[in-house]
Amino acid sequence: MKTILRLSIIIVLLCLFALPVQAQSEERVYEYGSIWQIGYVDVKPGQLDNFVKYLSKGWKMAMDEYVKDGKILSYKLLEVTWTRDNEPNFIILIEAKNWAVLDTWDEYSDKVNKKIDKLLEKEGNEDINQEEFRTQRGQLISWELKFKD
Repeated sequence: MKTILRLSIIIVLLCLFALPVQAQSEERVYEYGSIWQIGYVDVKPGQLDNFVKYLSKGWKMAMDEYVKDGKILSYKLLEVTWTRDNEPNFIILIEAKNWAVLDTWDEYSDKVNKKIDKLLEKEGNEDINQEEFRTQRGQLISWELKFKD
């Protein structure tokens, strides 16, 4: 009985010490990619055209400027169909190259937004209350994982 107990303890200890070595030697099958800021919006019924029209002005100008300056890689708008209760019906995706972009985002975007506000004022665009056609539902930031080749 003592021999079986000793043998069992030895096997358990070997397994415990072997697992970390095995886990460390395995190579990851993925690598980290870009950073995605994902915004969730509820567009009020019948207001989709107004909301997208609003975005097509100052917001799109800002996104195009961010892409031109290399601050973001891309941006996308997604309309969600067949939503369930409490789910957003519109998603805004903004892709940044890395986390470092987000470290200086506030000061950079303030400069771009001031520049765009001046342009819009010259064009005579009125200040629009977005709450008339949408409700902001929240956002998250995610790190893309890509499979290695």
